[in-house]
Amino acid sequence: MNSNQDIKPIEDILSLLHNLIGVSRDGEEGFKQAAEHARAEKLKQVFANYSHQRHDFVTQLQELERRFGETDVDEKGSATGGLHRAWIGLRTALTSNDDQALLEEAERGEDAAKAAFEDAQRDFAELPVDVRSAIAAQSAQVRQAHDEVKKLRDSGLYKLPQAS
Repeated sequence: MNSNQDIKPIEDILSLLHNLIGVSRDGEEGFKQAAEHARAEKLKQVFANYSHQRHDFVTQLQELERRFGETDVDEKGSATGGLHRAWIGLRTALTSNDDQALLEEAERGEDAAKAAFEDAQRDFAELPVDVRSAIAAQSAQVRQAHDEVKKLRDSGLYKLPQAS
């Protein structure tokens, strides 16, 4: 077990949690938009499920923030996520609800989420056990979501028919 001097300062823990909350909110909103614009029912359901999953991530991470003394919980996503949400909106508008384009954008968003959760685990030994546990569980779910979205994207089932 870690001694107190091996644990990151509370400010660093809160910063890490705040970042992951932003990334998770961005995923929640991005998947929500993708679900609203998808044509295939299967994709609508997949995207909606991942949106709900990210909402649950936010709730869990905010609870950890509160345990570490945070009283002002942010209700907005991260700056890079805001750009990703805007890109999904633009891409969707330009491609007339092209499910393949939605999958490509969702996979891009999941690449960013995967990277953020991997970065959060860099100094894992210096995090309290409850924070490590939450991040590890969420990171595994992000990897699973990424892999499913990538598999759907690569399947070719959602490509628009090519004009002759």
